[in-house]
Amino acid sequence: MENGKWKICLILMILIFSFSAFAQNENIKTSPVIDAPIDVSKYKLKKVYDNDFSKSQKIAFEKNFIKQNADGSWIRTGKPDSKAEWIAEGLGGVNVRDGKLRASPLPFDANGNQIKDAKRSHLVIWNKRIFPENLLIEFEMSPNSSTSGLTIVFFCATGKNGEDIFDLSLPIRMADYKTYHSGAIANYSDSYFSRNTEVESLTNRMRKNPGFVLVAEGKSLTTGATDVPHHIRILKFGGHIEIEMDGKTLFKWDDTEKPLGAGRIGLRSMEGVSMITYDNLKVWEVKKK
Repeated sequence: MENGKWKICLILMILIFSFSAFAQNENIKTSPVIDAPIDVSKYKLKKVYDNDFSKSQKIAFEKNFIKQNADGSWIRTGKPDSKAEWIAEGLGGVNVRDGKLRASPLPFDANGNQIKDAKRSHLVIWNKRIFPENLLIEFEMSPNSSTSGLTIVFFCATGKNGEDIFDLSLPIRMADYKTYHSGAIANYSDSYFSRNTEVESLTNRMRKNPGFVLVAEGKSLTTGATDVPHHIRILKFGGHIEIEMDGKTLFKWDDTEKPLGAGRIGLRSMEGVSMITYDNLKVWEVKKK
């Protein structure tokens, strides 16, 4: 009996520790919304990427360059096809159709329709490019009437020791969230749309990874109807970061502890969404005037 009580206490201690490790930082307060877009007047902008998804684009799928060993472990067997514009992690469907990049928790059939009885999957879709450390990101996202799940954008993503995120030495990710926030890669992440919980749907939260460290929080501005698109902009210059949603600046934050540099941009959607579509992705390199 005593042994049983000890085991229960141990389990409770582990759960409490795990919860505290991933709890929100109580020192982070929700920033007031600035009723204006990000001010870029003091910067010089050079466009380095522009994608309106009007043309078909090659998608590489992680499942095609990983394998499982006899002992159950997974390894990388190669790198993504260099001709692919996007690299998809997870087992959902990803394609470019009707002028949109479509991310589906369900795989697509040959006609691009969701396979309704298939297993649902989280997704992370990476662009093939390494983007500058100082940049302005702009894109549109539509939740397509999703009543569950959430979306995140990763930026400045590299291996935590400076490797490319597809370096053969790095563990595979398969859209498992902990591998993005507390694994072998570094990045900033911003969760800008959620329907997982009522509380989560009210906020926009930015983290610095690895470590799942909440560094800034603002109002989401994505509550209400889920059949409308949203316009997102992210400015990063040195350690200064600003997040804009639908023409309003949600918060500004300064990374005073070794800001992240050049890296990849990734788009995450959880398995609960109906489908997420992206459009008009633009990236500028930012320099001081």
